[in-house]
Amino acid sequence: MASLLVAASQPLLLGGVAFLFIVILVFAVIGFQRGWRRELVSLGFTLGILFILALGGGKGIASFVFNTLPQAISVMLGNSGAKSPNVQVKDGDANLMVVEIITLIVAVALGYIVGNKAFGKPNTPPERLLGILPSIVSGYALVFFVTTHLVNATTSTPAAPVVGIAAPNQDTVGSSLVIIVVIAVVVVVAALIASSAKKSPGKK
Repeated sequence: MASLLVAASQPLLLGGVAFLFIVILVFAVIGFQRGWRRELVSLGFTLGILFILALGGGKGIASFVFNTLPQAISVMLGNSGAKSPNVQVKDGDANLMVVEIITLIVAVALGYIVGNKAFGKPNTPPERLLGILPSIVSGYALVFFVTTHLVNATTSTPAAPVVGIAAPNQDTVGSSLVIIVVIAVVVVVAALIASSAKKSPGKK
């Protein structure tokens, strides 16, 4: 009984491989529901913002948020002599990471909204099946960016949550690319079969 209580009090850690699998599964379900047209729009927004952040665009956004924006607000409020706070944004800074995460969330959400506005819901099984491809690419790109750019080493504390998530390391993410390719092949074959079944006349 005591051992069970001790085990229950220990944090439950979701391993990196399991986390990656869950992310891919979630994005696959979303892609199946939204269809390939909507997901292509979302993929464009996701890859675009990841490309910008990977090239250091997060520093420019953070500098605008912490320096330019406060100065502009002060000027609009009548303080024409306001100076920029001159906050220095450096790599590894917590403020920079927060800005990049918020920017990423906003861009991904905007991609979903634009995709939904631009195209209607998928009407055929092939449209839904092919929606899995750009969706899992988006999920894979997000996980890859997080593991290579946003994740810092952390130490556990007594206040650690009961359920934790261990982000997959770069080796795990890299080796999982083979799984993505296999899924893509399976999805394409399934879409072709579904398309052929729809075109072929039904037997009486």
